[in-house]
Amino acid sequence: MVNSNYLIQAIYDCEQALNNPEEKLEKLQQACHDLGNILQGMGRFNEAVQWHSLASDSEPNKGEIYSYLGQLHIGQQNWKKAIASLKNGLQYQPKSAKVYSFLAQVYGHLGEKETEIEYWYEAANLSPNLINAHGYHRLGRFLQAHGQLDKAITCYQRAQERSNGSLLEVECHLGEIWLQKGKLDQSIAIYQKILEQDPTYAKAHHKLGTIYLKQKRYEDAIIAFRQAIKLQSDFASAYRDLVRTFIQLKRFDEAIATCHAIINLVQEYPWVYTHLSNALRQKGQLVEAAASLQKACALKGWQECQTNDYSFARDNFSYRIATWESCFQPLINRPQTHILLLGDEQDMSVCWLLDKILTHPSAKLTYIQESNSEQLDTNLAKTKAAEKVTQLTGNIHKLANSLEADTFDVVILQDKCKLTTRAQKNASLAWTLAKGDGLIIFNDYDHNNRRSQDKNPRLGIEQFLSSVQDQWSTMPKALYANQFIIQKKKTIKAHIPHPYL
Repeated sequence: MVNSNYLIQAIYDCEQALNNPEEKLEKLQQACHDLGNILQGMGRFNEAVQWHSLASDSEPNKGEIYSYLGQLHIGQQNWKKAIASLKNGLQYQPKSAKVYSFLAQVYGHLGEKETEIEYWYEAANLSPNLINAHGYHRLGRFLQAHGQLDKAITCYQRAQERSNGSLLEVECHLGEIWLQKGKLDQSIAIYQKILEQDPTYAKAHHKLGTIYLKQKRYEDAIIAFRQAIKLQSDFASAYRDLVRTFIQLKRFDEAIATCHAIINLVQEYPWVYTHLSNALRQKGQLVEAAASLQKACALKGWQECQTNDYSFARDNFSYRIATWESCFQPLINRPQTHILLLGDEQDMSVCWLLDKILTHPSAKLTYIQESNSEQLDTNLAKTKAAEKVTQLTGNIHKLANSLEADTFDVVILQDKCKLTTRAQKNASLAWTLAKGDGLIIFNDYDHNNRRSQDKNPRLGIEQFLSSVQDQWSTMPKALYANQFIIQKKKTIKAHIPHPYL
């Protein structure tokens, strides 16, 4: 058996002949011939034939050589060299679906999913038959999840062509995309077409319900949600949207009854207790509403909300718990951690931070709000950590302006004002107050008033962040948290003047 070291040396010789323009053509042909002989000796006859064929060419195709070298590197799991060879091959063969597909496989092995999908998409464009219906379906799902809707549509359409329209799930995803694009009539048409093929397809009924809800066709939405539940008794999303519809219509008794049905028949989802709390509060059943909200928080991992018997007027925080837990992990029980919270009605945030993050005796929280909250004082007493909190009441920006720069490990902005200019000033203020390596959490990042650019917090935040480019990095952002979280780089010192001076 030929030693693999000979193969490594032969690959190296071939690469040297390729990369050195002064080498004679005969040298490259000999390198290809040697590789063919070694692969033949290793019993890899198909590959040997490829290399012998290249060696016999009067002028070997460099694109093919790079492609075959890339495949050899893949076999040895030398991913870096495989990528280099294959990308070199693309310079000579820019329309080679085979090379794109090999690059996709390499990046798949490296776990770089986005790059893998990018190369698969290019390969499929060059050779549409390279991927089967299910492959196009998976490709479309990934592209859709990453906002590349037009590319996703192309993949779904190809999946349909190859399945003769039998993949109803693909049709459903197409309906979702048209919904994302605001093309409600096109989306409705797709879901109706699905139901003509299969009236028992519960997901299509649910999707139709969500569109009717957007169109304020409430009774049609309720019928669609109920039909989805009838067909699939554990359809959690259909239950959730049915409850939301009842609450929106102020049909609180029906909302409460549906929540109890979900709890008894399906599962104790956190969102069920949140909606139940909202409905009970509207009915004036405040004790029961508080207990339901405590249960919702406990199911999300905040058991202290229930054991400490906190009472909150509404839930404006629990949907952010997962995001904050992830971002604040290094700060849990860390000495001298100091968090700044700016904004009114953030009682839940304060209590959660004390229970879950600021657990070290030396940890502190500064909370600035426009007016004092008796509810917060009551809940703080139950945390048994009230001494860690400094409450400042009055003009939030003037008070924040008096604080020392580069002080806080986390600055959390919860300003209700949606003005673009205000968001920009808030971002500058938070940047000044945060330590190097500190986190800054911007609220209402996804709020967008299409009628007025003057009320676009995201625009104001991005205008400031563009002035400190390369001085921060993004943190994970939850889909429904409506926040943008950045980390200020450690080497950067605050040099931005207070915006409210």
